[in-house]
Amino acid sequence: MKTTRLLFALVLGWAAASIPGHLDAQDRLAQETTTAAESFELSLWPGVQLRGADSAIQILRLGLFNKNVSVQGLDVGLVNQNTGGVSKGVQLGIVSVVYGDFGGAHFGAVSIVEGEFNGFQNGVLYNKMRSGETFQLGLFNRAGDIDGLQIGLVNWAENMRGIQVGLVNIISGKESFQFMPIVNWSF
Repeated sequence: MKTTRLLFALVLGWAAASIPGHLDAQDRLAQETTTAAESFELSLWPGVQLRGADSAIQILRLGLFNKNVSVQGLDVGLVNQNTGGVSKGVQLGIVSVVYGDFGGAHFGAVSIVEGEFNGFQNGVLYNKMRSGETFQLGLFNRAGDIDGLQIGLVNWAENMRGIQVGLVNIISGKESFQFMPIVNWSF
């Protein structure tokens, strides 16, 4: 439990330290979206929110069902959806789906990143990412190309440079020993 708290504190500290450095990315984010980046979003569900779903958000997004292009900062909601662009920071929610790239930490029950993910992914039930440098922690972890660590009941990667720890570990791109119980690795 102390290790989990320490890891959580480190990730939050990293996010807090990196947010000011990413504020200069507002111009780039504004070019990727149809509207300028906004500093704050509050929503009940898509269509009932302060900003449009085509907005990029920086600093803070709060709501029940959040939907915007991207978020850089703290993102808190029951359901979080980022439709594109680059998102960075900490995302907390029961279900979080990012269709673009993400850097930082995901916490919740289900965490899906369709783009590149760099950071810590803690979808308690399910984690999925396309590629990146990641530590995945959850019951079922799924990755395309991963450099890092997967810890869970079932870990499955297409290509991996790293270690899997769990009951079922699959690296389908390996030439031999694609399936290993307890520990699997590829370097």
